[in-house]
Amino acid sequence: MSRMHCRRGVTRAASLSVVVAAALLAPAAAAMAQESPLAAPSAAAAHGATKPVTIDIGAGTSVVLKGGKLYYAGKALKPGQIINDGIYLYLSADGQRLYSKTQGGGTPYAIWNAKTGKSLGTQKNSPTAAKASLTAKASTASVRAWQKFTITGKATGIKAGSKVTLQQKQRGVWKSLPAAAPVNKSGSYSLWAKLGLKGTNELRMVAGTTYSPVFKVTVR
Repeated sequence: MSRMHCRRGVTRAASLSVVVAAALLAPAAAAMAQESPLAAPSAAAAHGATKPVTIDIGAGTSVVLKGGKLYYAGKALKPGQIINDGIYLYLSADGQRLYSKTQGGGTPYAIWNAKTGKSLGTQKNSPTAAKASLTAKASTASVRAWQKFTITGKATGIKAGSKVTLQQKQRGVWKSLPAAAPVNKSGSYSLWAKLGLKGTNELRMVAGTTYSPVFKVTVR
């Protein structure tokens, strides 16, 4: 075999090797292109960020929902924050609800979904009003018949000046006794009472529809 013929055979073999290698690399290159995060823009990038939502709370005032946060007068509201500058706003502690009020008196509080800006209706009571409660404690656990003793306690969520009254359980029914006192500005109260019913007396204090836990005083 001549030298020229040998060279041609070597050239053909080398060319064939290149073609086979290229064919093997082509699928791998295609797979890499499909898996690359830069191969195509995401749907979010193609359409842009979510547009701000304007919540019209009335009186020409609005709150803007942008990037998952609520903004009033250009400042972001924080969970649990209250604004009361003629416009009342309260963002719930869990950040889920926005309460607003633009007028005083009996105007209800508007409720909004803080994540979507949709209205959730209204409510009459303040969202931050403390739940009314009463405590009561007798100065002694045992007295003689018609002996004076003192009852003191704390009123929460009950307006100062409101009257608290002593009640006694008589044959399974609660009866109000002529022993009452007003709640002072600090929310506490104090009164004295007399009991004539011998034995263990079940007692409680009441203010409107709010009752204290039952306490007992024995008359001997």
